[in-house]
Amino acid sequence: MNAIKRCALSAVLVVWTVLGLICAAHAGEQRTALVIGNAQYGYGPLANPVNDAVAITRALDKAGFDVILQTDADQDAMQQAIQAFGDRLKAKGGVGLFFYAGHGVQINGENYLLPVASEAPANEALRQQSVAVSEAVEMMTSSHDGLNIIVLDACRNNPLGGAASGLSRIDSSGRLFVSYSTSPGAVALDGQGSNSPYTKHLASAIATPALNLEETFKRTLKGVFQETDGQQTPWISSTFFGDFTFVDDGSGNPAGSLPKMTALAAIGTALRESAARTGPARQISGVYRVDGTNPNGSSYDGMLAVTPEDRNVRFTWWIGNDIFTGVGEFAGRMLVVNWGDKHPVVYSITGTDALDGEWADGSASEKLMLFARAAPTAAEGLAGTYSVAGRNPNGTTYQGTVELAQQGRKYTLLWTVGASSYRGVGTLEGNVLTVDWGGKTPVVYAVMEDGRLRGLWAAGRGAEELTRL
Repeated sequence: MNAIKRCALSAVLVVWTVLGLICAAHAGEQRTALVIGNAQYGYGPLANPVNDAVAITRALDKAGFDVILQTDADQDAMQQAIQAFGDRLKAKGGVGLFFYAGHGVQINGENYLLPVASEAPANEALRQQSVAVSEAVEMMTSSHDGLNIIVLDACRNNPLGGAASGLSRIDSSGRLFVSYSTSPGAVALDGQGSNSPYTKHLASAIATPALNLEETFKRTLKGVFQETDGQQTPWISSTFFGDFTFVDDGSGNPAGSLPKMTALAAIGTALRESAARTGPARQISGVYRVDGTNPNGSSYDGMLAVTPEDRNVRFTWWIGNDIFTGVGEFAGRMLVVNWGDKHPVVYSITGTDALDGEWADGSASEKLMLFARAAPTAAEGLAGTYSVAGRNPNGTTYQGTVELAQQGRKYTLLWTVGASSYRGVGTLEGNVLTVDWGGKTPVVYAVMEDGRLRGLWAAGRGAEELTRL
């Protein structure tokens, strides 16, 4: 195997309109793909890109794509293939997919795909002698209004020495699904077989019937995790909420029923409109109950606070007496949370009140059930007197009052419950108030739109609601 390690940054960019989303549900939808695999570089040959291109071509052919295949292409051949691809999309419409395997670099935030050549281009001529990723994206998006998928399986190992290593991160939007075969800045593995781990599992997932785009990617994620023993961590970022299935389930309906598609389009539209007002992170902020299984089959439960952090979300779990934290990024109907382990938790957003997750290479699961949603806009004037209605971990109930006072960035709570009184100090982040009251775990409230504070304590076994008097 060549000394240069094969590494794969796979970026999947999905662009759609609601019309394109619904049309993609029909079995007769046109599908066109351009697949390029470059391996025979004179200055840094790679082992697997041609094999990867062939594997993806076979999978796409079985999925009903009309595939244009180019291997070991120079710059002219790549640009001509992209033009021909755009012409077909303009004539046929439907779904377009572009796959590239080979060397790739980034210069000042722009990603470039390297054609085969006997000698490495000089740094100052690199832009002129390469193909910008944006060229393929623009060609596809300007050719039709349907679904566009771009997969870049490009080497992060820089063979040139001048340009920055790896490809730059591609910001997502409502029309973009971005998928990386490894975390930004990390090196992906070439693998021991004829394909890179990412392409191997992606091709297999594409060929599996009845997997939508998110499930296809989750299947790929788990395969890469297991094969690389956690050395390679795929990553994704997007707000794509469409639905697309490569291979149908035999019913002749590859993407589900039209009512289902219409419902998904409505959900995606509502979430995009809401995100435009308050940001996607705030749409799932709040307090959740947690129910999960460990890799060894044992179960656990607890509570979770989800708070916005820029465009991402911060997770804080209380499981028994243990605390875990992580940061999550959106990827369409998925949320990927890096919590310090070699495997992130990958949640499917199946509805507005629950998230289903997998972790530890898919052998463990976790379900989050919304207990109280935090208001999407900043809370003001929380100080005052509230009535308290609560439930203890043993199932008994209690009532009382609480005085809530603000002192700078801190909040002080004084409970009176029967003859007992308790005092706590809390902090407010993204309308989630976490209060240390002397117990093993805090009380975590969501400040709701109607002004109530609903929270969990005792790692989710106790609950409490505060209503202003």
